[in-house]
Amino acid sequence: MSVPPPVGQAVAAAHDDAKGFILYAKHARRHVIDLPHNFEILNNRVVSLCSSWKVLNDDINRQSVTRQKNDNYEACLKEKDRILKHYQERIVNRYKKLVGLESGANGEAGNQIPVGELSAASKRWNNKFYIRTFYRLARLDKNVRKFMTEVTELEIKITLEHVTSRVNPEIVLRQSAKELTHAPSHQAVLDSLVVCLCDADCKRIIIHGEPQVGKTNILRNLNNRLVQCPPGLELDCVIWVTFPTRLSEPEDITTDIQDKILQRLDLAGQNSGSGKKEAISRALCEKSYLLLFDGFSPSIELEDIGISEEHEHGKVIIEAKDPYLLKNFKCHKKIELEKLSPQDSRILFDKIIADEKLCEENRDLGDMIVEELGGLPGVIISIARSLKCEQEDCWEGLNQRLKADVNVIDLPELGGVKLAFHIAYDNLKENDRKCVLYAALFPKVFPIPIDILVECWKAEGFLWCPGSSFAAARSEGRTVLNELTMHHLLQKCSKRHAKMPINCRRVALETPFPGEERETSFVKSGVPGHLEEAEWKKARRVSLMQSKSVKLPVNPESKRMSTLFLLLNPELEIIQDSFFRNMKTLRVLALNSLGMKLLPTCLSSLTALQSLYLNNCGKLQQLPPGIRKLKKLEVLDIRGTLIRCLPEEIRSLVNLICLRFSLGPGACNPSPDRDSLERQTSETFSTAKHLNKLEELTIVLEINNGSIDHFVNRIKAGFSKFENVTQFENVNNRIELLLQRQYQPPRGGDVNFSNSTVPVTHGHDATAGIEWPRSDNEGRVRGGVCGANCLASVKDKGKGTETLKDKSAILQTGEPLEAIANNFEENVDLEVLLTDQFSNPEQVLQEPPVKQSMPLNNWSPPVDERVQAPFHNYGSASVRLK
Repeated sequence: MSVPPPVGQAVAAAHDDAKGFILYAKHARRHVIDLPHNFEILNNRVVSLCSSWKVLNDDINRQSVTRQKNDNYEACLKEKDRILKHYQERIVNRYKKLVGLESGANGEAGNQIPVGELSAASKRWNNKFYIRTFYRLARLDKNVRKFMTEVTELEIKITLEHVTSRVNPEIVLRQSAKELTHAPSHQAVLDSLVVCLCDADCKRIIIHGEPQVGKTNILRNLNNRLVQCPPGLELDCVIWVTFPTRLSEPEDITTDIQDKILQRLDLAGQNSGSGKKEAISRALCEKSYLLLFDGFSPSIELEDIGISEEHEHGKVIIEAKDPYLLKNFKCHKKIELEKLSPQDSRILFDKIIADEKLCEENRDLGDMIVEELGGLPGVIISIARSLKCEQEDCWEGLNQRLKADVNVIDLPELGGVKLAFHIAYDNLKENDRKCVLYAALFPKVFPIPIDILVECWKAEGFLWCPGSSFAAARSEGRTVLNELTMHHLLQKCSKRHAKMPINCRRVALETPFPGEERETSFVKSGVPGHLEEAEWKKARRVSLMQSKSVKLPVNPESKRMSTLFLLLNPELEIIQDSFFRNMKTLRVLALNSLGMKLLPTCLSSLTALQSLYLNNCGKLQQLPPGIRKLKKLEVLDIRGTLIRCLPEEIRSLVNLICLRFSLGPGACNPSPDRDSLERQTSETFSTAKHLNKLEELTIVLEINNGSIDHFVNRIKAGFSKFENVTQFENVNNRIELLLQRQYQPPRGGDVNFSNSTVPVTHGHDATAGIEWPRSDNEGRVRGGVCGANCLASVKDKGKGTETLKDKSAILQTGEPLEAIANNFEENVDLEVLLTDQFSNPEQVLQEPPVKQSMPLNNWSPPVDERVQAPFHNYGSASVRLK
């Protein structure tokens, strides 16, 4: 029986409402049932969108030379970020909450819930039309369908043609470059280059800096930035040239550069060099162009390439890898690119790691690692990539290796540093190489006193010094220092200090000294450790500066040792009396800033010692009596000790050239009054006057009461022969005086020989601007009696004493006196040096002689004080040649 239709107006209205609700509920139920399927489709489209965006960026990077991002790219990027955010917050998180799979904060945990679980969880809501969640799921399905359309529309827009524009190849060819957003200092350099380009008078620019600092990347960013020239700058063509490092001949290099420029200008058919030069000059003379050189050579002239200064609108920027280019290339602007600051270094490091959580968990370790990388972008990027996705123990292991400099240079991430070091190192003369490696004995980033470094170089025989002047050695040393600084192997951190770049030092520590086997230099500076017995035995140079818990053996077999650094170990209070007994060859000994009160008596056995540093040993009260046996000692520093009265033993140091000491309170008088200081000063005058070869005298005045000016004037008057006086002001009534004078040899002239038993390299005569042969410290006996680098004084008849000019005459092996004799037509008196190869004076006579050789006279014994050379001699003799 059918149900009769409702009767009455009210009942009819209720019937219509019920019918409408049922239709609405059916419609909503359809949405609830379709939601899992539609959500799965949306999820796939979002994944597809992210994949398409990644593929797009890869295509842009691959075609960066010919295409650049336009405004559509930024608009699509913003739309993509908005869609992903909306999808996560308004779709995914809401869906999970409605079906009871709510995630944690921001939905991190729920992000891993599979779509299938969401579908299964939502099925239980299909028929619960009497619950509010049922209708919320229906509305969510509507939003999913609508949002699906937005995702599809954006994915259609993500095409290379839509978000990039083609670059006009006739103006700029884009270069692959790393962004500078992480390095504000480098961005500032880029901005300054753009400003220089807008200056019509600035046509030649050099950008320079140490290797791996990012110079090439700056130029690449500049090249790409000029796709859209800034106001005030109009360019017809930007030409990028990579310098051909594989070629050595200037003609080949010039041709290679010309070919690259002609190819860039779409010019061909020029075969001869002159034709290429004319074609380039003709093509560019009327153009407004910019030429970017990634590297250059001082042996190449721009004019030979076809780049003329007469090109009114032409500009050239050169990235200088060769330090000599800074001297020889005429430019209007030099811009030095500095290393990244610690803050910029950390920003770059974190950007490469690209994991905020990992960086935060290893914040302190990251700071320590970045500090060890020296602010070089290339090194930071390489190391950061190697640590990406690594655990904390990997970070800790790398940090320990970097701090201890253990097997660090073998890291592939430092390959660029190693290559750059050896390129500069291999271009140095042999002795300059030794000077570089010697600087690595000091701790990392340690401010090395320049004067001390030069003194050590001289004592080791790395400097060739004309005459006997200590000032000449300093001049030569500073010339070498400037050379090394120019190659970025050393850096000047102040007027009186230099330091070695941290990464250069790592390579230097792994590089053997020229002419020596590996592992002759042992450095434990700034780290715990000590040397084993076998290491002491083969060591030539040892540095235990700032070494924690330093342990010294009782009597090491160190018969080859030439340098020993034990300084800056205040906990070291005792050195055994037999410690120095087997170090007969030691030339440099640094014991400054130790905690000892007395020196070991075996110090007297160091008969080859030339430099002794005891400064800032605050407890040291006296020098051992045996110090008078150190006849070759040239430098003695006892500043900052309790030795304030120069002992009588110092008078025996007849070869002392440089003396440094303090006047004021000391062991001899803890609280001196004015009269005591006067006596102290007078005793100083009396002792110092016996040191005839003294050229440098440094006195530190420490006066607790009264004026210090009186004693300053008193010292200047007492040492009036020291014509050059420099006063360094300090605080707390402490003043340092440096007194210098030019050494005047005895009448008739000293005979000065460099090490004549070694191969020849070149040195510098800083006073005359001439290159002279210079001795290396290692090698075999050459040249018979006189080596190639001997300077001999000769007394020519009627002409007085003069220096032998043609040193090549002494170069010939086997007939040295004959070679000398052939240079003079008249009789000469010649003083020559006898080495260990010619211990018998009669051996110097040649058979048969070219000119008659008179018997040797004025034979000097092996202890002859006049012969100063860093090796064993048997003496000197005078020969008369007729």
